[in-house]
Amino acid sequence: MAKTRTKAKSVSGPSRLLEYVLLGLCLCVVALRATYTEAPTASTSTLPGSLADTVYSLTLSAMLIFALMLWLLLGIWRGQLTYRVTGIEIGLGLFLLAAVLAGLGAADKRLAITHVMMLLGPIVGAILLVQLLDSAVRIRLVLLTVAALGVVSTYQCTEQRLVSNEITIEQYEKSPETLLEPLGIEPGSFQHFLFEHRLYSRGIRGFFTTSNSAASFALMAAFAAVAILLTKPAVDQSERTRTHPLLYPGLAAAIVVAGLLLTQSKGGILAGVVAASLFGLWVVLRPWLAAQRKTAMVLFGTLAVLAISAVSYAAVSYGLKHGRLPGGNSMLVRWQYWRASAQMIADHPLTGVGPGNFAHSYPRYKPAAALESVADPHNFLLSILAQYGPLGLVAFLAMVFIPLGASTLAAARGAAAQVEERPSSGHRLILTMLGVIIGALLLIRPGLIPMSSSGANEVVFYEIMVLYVAPIAAFLIGFLMLAAPLGVESTRRTGPAWAPIVVLLACAVIGVLVHNLIDFALFEPGVWTAFWMLIACLIAAGIQRRGHAPSTMRGLQWWRVIAPVVVLGIIGAYRHFAWQPVYVTTSKIQRAQFAASWEDFERAHRLLDAAAAADPLSSASLSLNGRLYLQRSESAGEDRAMFLKQAVTCFETAADLNPADYKNFEKAGIAHRRLGQNQKAYDWYLQAAERYPGRGRLHFQLGQIADDLSRPIEAREHYAEAVRIEDAFRNQFREMYPDREQVVSRLGEPNYRIAQQRLTELSP
Repeated sequence: MAKTRTKAKSVSGPSRLLEYVLLGLCLCVVALRATYTEAPTASTSTLPGSLADTVYSLTLSAMLIFALMLWLLLGIWRGQLTYRVTGIEIGLGLFLLAAVLAGLGAADKRLAITHVMMLLGPIVGAILLVQLLDSAVRIRLVLLTVAALGVVSTYQCTEQRLVSNEITIEQYEKSPETLLEPLGIEPGSFQHFLFEHRLYSRGIRGFFTTSNSAASFALMAAFAAVAILLTKPAVDQSERTRTHPLLYPGLAAAIVVAGLLLTQSKGGILAGVVAASLFGLWVVLRPWLAAQRKTAMVLFGTLAVLAISAVSYAAVSYGLKHGRLPGGNSMLVRWQYWRASAQMIADHPLTGVGPGNFAHSYPRYKPAAALESVADPHNFLLSILAQYGPLGLVAFLAMVFIPLGASTLAAARGAAAQVEERPSSGHRLILTMLGVIIGALLLIRPGLIPMSSSGANEVVFYEIMVLYVAPIAAFLIGFLMLAAPLGVESTRRTGPAWAPIVVLLACAVIGVLVHNLIDFALFEPGVWTAFWMLIACLIAAGIQRRGHAPSTMRGLQWWRVIAPVVVLGIIGAYRHFAWQPVYVTTSKIQRAQFAASWEDFERAHRLLDAAAAADPLSSASLSLNGRLYLQRSESAGEDRAMFLKQAVTCFETAADLNPADYKNFEKAGIAHRRLGQNQKAYDWYLQAAERYPGRGRLHFQLGQIADDLSRPIEAREHYAEAVRIEDAFRNQFREMYPDREQVVSRLGEPNYRIAQQRLTELSP
C-alpha cells in the first residue's frame, strides 16, 4: 500500500453524492440531539422509560460510526483513499484502550458499553466531518446548523420562561399526584422537597436536562454564529442588497447570545466571557504572536499551567479548611461531589470504576450530610478520571488539545495559504441540507415526543404547534437569517480569513471546557455532539488555512477483500453486544409495563424474565421484576410467600450482576424480612449499608432487625448512626435553606423519633 501526498483530485459523481448524504446525516444527528432531551444513562430501575433513550442514543452513535466506515470502504473500493489527518486519532486509540480496561472492571457492564458508545459516536463523527469539510461552503453549513439550533434553544428557553413553567406549576398545584406518581415520588418525602425546589426555581433549560447544559450549548452556538459572520463571502458594492449583509446574521447571533443569558447559568455566562476575552486577547496580540510563535506558545502554556495549579491549590486548601468552596449552595455541594470523587479515584487509581458507573459507586463515598446523590462529579476531569482512569483522561485531553494546538499554532503564522474557493453554488447545497434537516425533524421528533393528551381539538392543535411546529419554525428562521443573503454570488476567490475562525472556535472549545470544570453539561449527548462538530470545523478550517493536500493512499487491492470483512465484523459485534440486547430488553420491559397496568401480572413476569435472558449483562429487568413481585406480595393471600421468594431470587441475581448498586441489596433485605428471615435480611441490609454508608434509612432498618434478633449492642450502634446521619443532614439543610421554617426529614420524622427513643433506651 503506497502512500503519497498529492493535490486532491475532483471526486466522481457517486462519491460526491455519498459525501452529501453523509454530511446530511451528521447535520441531522446534531439537530435531533439538540432538540430532544436525551438521557441514555439514567437509572432504569427507577425510570425504566429511559431505556428507550438508550436505544435512541445507541442508534445515533451507530449511524455516525458506520458512516465513517462506509466512507472509508468507498475510498478503498475506488483504489484511492484520500484521508485528512485530524490529530484525534492517537487520542482515540488510547481512549478505546482505556475504555476496554475500565469496562472489564465495571460493576454494570451494560451501562459501561452504552456510555462508551455514546461518547464514541460523535468523536468518530468529527473525524468523518473533517474528511467531508473540504470547502468553505461546507464548513459554513455546519456552523449554520449549530448556530440555528442555538436560535431554537433560545426560543425554547423563552417559551419555558413565559409559558410552560407557569403551566407546570399551575398543574402541580391543582393535582400534585399527576406529576409525582410517574416519577415515583412519595408526597412529603425529601424527594418531594427537591422536586418542588426545582419546580419553583423555574429553571430555563431549553431542550436539555439543566440550565447549565443549555448554557454550554448556547455558548457554542453563539461562537458558531460569530464564525459565520467571518465566513461571509465578500461581494462587490454593486451586488449588495439594500440591507447590510451582516444585519440578519448579526441579529440571529444576538438572539443566540440572549439565549445564553436566559439560562441564568453563572458558570456558562462566565465561561462565555472567558472565551470572548481569549479571542480579544488574540486579536490584540496577533502581530506579536505571528512573529514570536514559539515564545508565545511556551509563555502562554506556562501561564496556563501556573494559573490552573494556583486555582486548584487555593480551592483545595479552602475546601479542606472550611468544608466547602466560597460561594453559594452550588459551591458547597460541588465540594462534596469533588471530595467524594477524589476518594473514589484513590480507591480505583488505574482504571476507575468503569464507564457510566459513577452513579452506582458515588453513594459509597457520599458525605452523610449531602442532600443529593449525583451521576457525575460536575467536573469533566474528575468524571473521566473516576470512570476511565488516568489513561482515559490523557486520551481525552489528547483528542481535544492535539488538533486544537496544531490548528491554532498554524493560525498564528503570518501568511495563509491561498486556497481557491469553489464557484459559489453553495446556496443550493445550503438550501438542500436545510430541507433535509427539517424533514428529519418533522419525521422523527413526533415519535420521540408524544403528545400528553388526546382531548379537545384545541388542545391537540396547541400541542402540535408547540411541540413540533414551533421549534422547526425557529430553526428555519434562524438558519435563513444566519445564511442571508443566499442569492448573492461571491467575488472572492481565496476563501474566508481562516485564522480568526480557527482561533474563535478554539476559544469556544476552551470556554466549554472551562464551564465544565464545575458542571457535567459536556457529557449530555446534545452538547457532546455539538462540541465535536465544532472541533471538526476547527480542524477543517485549519487545513483550509494551511492549504495542505490530504494524504492519498493507493495500492489498496488487498484491502478490497479485507476491509468489508472487518466492517461487517464490527457491525455484527455492535449489533450483538451493544444495540440488540438493549433494544430487545426495552421492547419487553415496555410490554411488561403495559401488561402490569392491565393487571396481567403473569404475562408481565414472563416478559421481564425474557428481557433478563436477552441481556445477561443488565440487572434492570431483574430489578423491575423483583419490584413487581414485592408489590404483588403486599395484597396477596396464600401466594404471598411465593411472591416474596421470587422477589428474593430476582434481587439477589441482580445484585450479582451489579455488585455496586445498593438498591438491589436493600430490596433483597426487604423481601427476606417479610418472609420472617431476619438474619438473612440483616446480612443483605448490612451489604447495602456498606455500599451506601450515609443512608440513614438503611441503618434504621438494621437497628430494627437487630432489635428483633435481640442484639442490643448492634441495634444501638445502628440507631446511633441513623441519628448521626439525620442530624448531619438537617444541619446542612438549615445551612443551605435558612429561610425555611420547617426542616425536611430524609429519614422521616416518625422514624427519627423512634431511633432517638430506642437509642436512649439501649444506652447504658
